[in-house]
Amino acid sequence: KDDGSRDEKNLDPDELVPGDVIFLEAGMKIPADVRIVYCADETQVDNSALTGESMPEVRTTVPASEDTPAPSATNLAFFGTSVLQGSATGVVFATGDCTMLGKIASAIA
Repeated sequence: KDDGSRDEKNLDPDELVPGDVIFLEAGMKIPADVRIVYCADETQVDNSALTGESMPEVRTTVPASEDTPAPSATNLAFFGTSVLQGSATGVVFATGDCTMLGKIASAIA
């Protein structure tokens, strides 16, 4: 739309492609690996499916340094994890087998 409003669609995760912009809110499973471009203060995710860490992790828009492992980068959110609190807007950078969880699954298969 040219009027600046958000055009919301409910897509199946299988329909997402890198470059899509998605809105995440509390209670949602994250459908792809995303780079956070906006988030409310104190947005938290549960990365236990990815890292085994049971403590909620805060997300920000601040880019991580180059030597930060991807699962520790606070400006990224990953497929298979959940938003516990807050909301965020992210740009999809990986889907399906190319996600962090997909790579782990492929490595152990």
